Amino acid sequence: MRSGCRRLKAYRADIDGMRAVAVISVILFHIDENILPGGFVGVDIFFVISGYLITMHILCDLELDKFSLLEFYRRRVRRIAPMMLFIVAVVITVSLMIQRPEDTRRVAATSVASLLSLANVYFWLFEDAGYFAQASNANPLLHLWSLGVEEQFYIFWPLILISAYKTLVGKRFLVVFLAVALVSFLLGQYLYPKSPSFVYYMLPTRAGELLVGAVAAYLVFRNPDVFVHRLVLHTSAVLGIVLVVSSLLLLSEDVVFPGLNAILPATGAALLILSGHYGNGGIKRILTIRPLVFIGLISYSAYLWHWPLLVFARYAGIDIGLVEGGVALVVTMLLSAISYYLIENPARRYKGDAWQVIAYQYAIPAGGLVAISAVIIVTGGYFLHRNADEYRSISSKALPAYEYDYVCQRWEISDEEIKDRSCVVGGVEGGGNPSVLLWGDSQAAHYIGVLGAFAERAGFAFRNLAHASCPPLLSDPGDFVPPKRVEKCRKSLMRVAKALAEYDVVIISSAWLSYDSRSNKFLDVFFDTVDDLVDEGKFVVLLGAVPHFTGYDRICNEKAIGIPYLECDRLDKVALSERVVRINSRLKGFASKNLRVEYFDLVDYLCNDGSCSGYNENGDPLYFDSMHLSMPGSWSIGRDIVDELSDVPYPFTRSEFK
Repeated sequence: MRSGCRRLKAYRADIDGMRAVAVISVILFHIDENILPGGFVGVDIFFVISGYLITMHILCDLELDKFSLLEFYRRRVRRIAPMMLFIVAVVITVSLMIQRPEDTRRVAATSVASLLSLANVYFWLFEDAGYFAQASNANPLLHLWSLGVEEQFYIFWPLILISAYKTLVGKRFLVVFLAVALVSFLLGQYLYPKSPSFVYYMLPTRAGELLVGAVAAYLVFRNPDVFVHRLVLHTSAVLGIVLVVSSLLLLSEDVVFPGLNAILPATGAALLILSGHYGNGGIKRILTIRPLVFIGLISYSAYLWHWPLLVFARYAGIDIGLVEGGVALVVTMLLSAISYYLIENPARRYKGDAWQVIAYQYAIPAGGLVAISAVIIVTGGYFLHRNADEYRSISSKALPAYEYDYVCQRWEISDEEIKDRSCVVGGVEGGGNPSVLLWGDSQAAHYIGVLGAFAERAGFAFRNLAHASCPPLLSDPGDFVPPKRVEKCRKSLMRVAKALAEYDVVIISSAWLSYDSRSNKFLDVFFDTVDDLVDEGKFVVLLGAVPHFTGYDRICNEKAIGIPYLECDRLDKVALSERVVRINSRLKGFASKNLRVEYFDLVDYLCNDGSCSGYNENGDPLYFDSMHLSMPGSWSIGRDIVDELSDVPYPFTRSEFK
């Protein structure tokens, strides 16, 4: 068995070819998700490969009765830690040079979690991408979540194998761990509507992919030399590549993932690994061509480099198109090759014992980085930061709606918020519940300042209820909302539907363009909701889409302190989008056909002859991001309109508002 294990643990070029496919897929997806919608499954291919290789090494060592946990972790540290530590150090340094203090503080917090193998836990608990949040996707260490998953797997899996090796033999091993893998996939499917962030980042719902690789390793370990007919090998390889390629092309961020969908790429990767061990077919020969193998060799460095490069480039105002993406890909590969030869290889050749490796290649440098990160966190990101005083002198005038106590925008609207007095804007005589409701999503919430200014002048009050990323419908929203948002959206809509009876006037706005882009049936379904409200005797006001400003960066002026060449005037005189014109025309046309439905938008107040500006006359930005007004901007627009007209614009003067 000693010589057999030597062969089973030997280098396989085809697996490096698979690594190349995985890392290129991830990089292309991060450059532009439209290039390869399912490119994120490259991470799942890595998990399967990791589960296979780690399990094979442990099984062989157990068979030879020479397995050592200390030696296992020595190899893991040599393989993973040095390059990861280098990337963390580079990211902290660059962040101190070009990012805002609060961004650097966020990088430092992520660094600490990453160095403790808890990056995935950190992102699950603290940085699930909120509606307006740029925190996660603009975090240059976001990609280290996958290392957290693997490192946590490495803690438990050797111990499980040690205990299971003698008791779970043959079919029992396969049945037990295939069953556990299936439970992991089912758990992801079940929990996704409730906690998509947990499902995406955490080991229990990712373990299935690693276990599929582990099962493949056990099959090869127990049957290393079994004869497999060429037709079976060819079929397995073709099926494997079909499953992988189909996943890359057909899956997207709009599906439940990982969950049951992760079975497809995981099974495909396992079939490629198995067919590659037992034969040398055409697909294996493709995977072993030298360029792919070389990319596979540097794939770990490439994975670590690509995301910070893209994040910092976008942070610096570079729009990543095909040309810029191509440059980023080339730079990633060059840096990865350099890192492979100067950092990865020397670290792996280091001959120190386990304690020396753990100390010198992980504990000591990680401790230094944790100490620096801790000081950065405690000082709010200002420690060692260039131009700290300049950053302190700038206060943002572009705050989002949800940061204000009177704005009730939530991920799920509760029964308490439906009755909460703090959600009422304007005065109600006697402190009663207003008869006017503003309902919708974030693009209803950003109108609160405008309507608040109208309410001040006209003497009415309104309650606001907004569910982010959830369309205002009295029917099922499933066709218009990503799967991870559906369940909470449905619950919110059910609660609001019951409360609508208390209101005579319903003002509605939403991300019309976003829902329409998901399904061209959206407006027709929405109009059915309006008809139902009118049939119940309500007066409805539809608020149109505001002009959109693609590329708007609300923190550009702050970023320009560290990146002086940035131009921060992208909201000045931008052409009105045809999509905005089309959507607003349909809304206005629908309203014109019903005496109890009115329409209002801000286009005439922000645009002149089709040219729009997102600044007021003092040069202050009115927007929070490309399609949302800031709350100060919203109030400013509303008051300017009232002052200009000397009254509140129709339809807010109708008797129904009193």
